[in-house]
Amino acid sequence: MPWERSDGAKVSPVEAAAIRRQIAQEMRNHAKSRGRLPGSWKRWADEILEPTVDWRRALTGAVREAASWASGAVDYTYQRPSRRGAAVPRVVFPSLRRPMPRVAVVVDTSGSMGPDELGAVLGEVAGVLRAVGIGRNRVTVLSCDADVHTVRRVNTVGEVTLEGGGGTDMRVGIDQALGGPERPHIIIVLTDGHTPWPDTSPGSVRVVAGLVGDHAPEPPSWIESIHIPLGAATGR
Repeated sequence: MPWERSDGAKVSPVEAAAIRRQIAQEMRNHAKSRGRLPGSWKRWADEILEPTVDWRRALTGAVREAASWASGAVDYTYQRPSRRGAAVPRVVFPSLRRPMPRVAVVVDTSGSMGPDELGAVLGEVAGVLRAVGIGRNRVTVLSCDADVHTVRRVNTVGEVTLEGGGGTDMRVGIDQALGGPERPHIIIVLTDGHTPWPDTSPGSVRVVAGLVGDHAPEPPSWIESIHIPLGAATGR
């Protein structure tokens, strides 16, 4: 075996990872057949075969990337004239305006979503938005099951009202967010994933799905998905 060679050759990182996975799988098979495995070994094998992803960091990265992408869509405005106008009297030049990204958070309030989990996850999302620098009146929260029940622009999570409890169709929440008076740059959908999704991407709007629970189905490929384990979301 490579790790038993005496010629001084080292195991490459790829080989080392393969060895770890092979050992972890053999330990798991041993536990199934014999029914016993020390707890520390089981945790190690589980971490190798099913590595834990820091969903908060992944969500922060996704939102920061989307915000950077949105703020790159510069436009011209006459509200603040360009400094170039000083060189040409009586001519007003427009200046470049870099928009502050607007965020819509569509919260699945169907019967399959527990209020404790929703509250905890929504609090984490608020922290992510603050970390990225998006806040004040730039965030709109929509509570939605098969219909949109509340739409509210918020400054804090305490201002959010979650209503619902029926079926699930996040398409109506996404459609209402897109059709609002101020089109968002980013839509974050918090759901267990058991919902229909729009057939096509909204184009200039980035959509990120925060999939709550261990068995949430994947959305379409044009939606960036972040898996949020229930235990991690609620601190259990």
